[in-house]
Amino acid sequence: MTTLAEATASELAGPRPPVRLRAVDALGIPLAAAAAALLVMLGWDAIAIVPIAAVAAAAPVLARIDMTERRLPNTITLPLLVVGTIACLVRLLGGDFALFVAIGCGAILLLMAVMGGMGMGDVKLGTALALASATLGWAVPLAGLAASVIVGGIAGLVALTVGRRTVAFGPWLLVGHALAVAGAALQVG
Repeated sequence: MTTLAEATASELAGPRPPVRLRAVDALGIPLAAAAAALLVMLGWDAIAIVPIAAVAAAAPVLARIDMTERRLPNTITLPLLVVGTIACLVRLLGGDFALFVAIGCGAILLLMAVMGGMGMGDVKLGTALALASATLGWAVPLAGLAASVIVGGIAGLVALTVGRRTVAFGPWLLVGHALAVAGAALQVG
C-alpha cells in the first residue's frame, strides 16, 4: 500500500510502462465466463452480468500487476469504473439507489488513501468493484468492502510476521468483492 503523496509523486514522475499481458492473465476469460454463467443461471440480468464479468476478466491481470509492480493501471481500472457507473445509472433509473452506497464506499477508500493507507489505484479499483457489485443490491458493495478490509488485514498481518512492511491491497479488494458477489448471487438462486 502506498500513500497518497507517494501515488501522486509517482504519477508526476512520468508515464507508466504499458500493460504487458502474460499467459496467466488469460485466466480472466474463463473466470468471466464462469461469473456470467452463474449469474445467468441464477436469474440475474445483463445490468449485473456485464460489469461483474468485466471485473472478473480483469482480475488476474490486476492482481498480478499489483503484486509485482505495486500499481493498478488506469488503462484497466478506468474502463471498469465507466462500466460500473453506467450499470448503476441504469439501475438508478429503475429506482435502485445502490449507486449511492457504491459512491460512499469509494469515499471511504479515498479517505483511507488520504490517511496513507493505500494508493489511488486501490481507490479507483475499489470504487469500480463497489459500482459493479452494487448492481446486485445496496448491501453488496458494503459487504465487499468489509470483506476486503478483513482479508487484506489478515494478509498484512501475515506479511508483518515474515518481515514485509507492505502488501498490495488490489488483490484483496478483488477477493473481498468476489466473496460478496458470490454470496449475493447465490442468495437469489
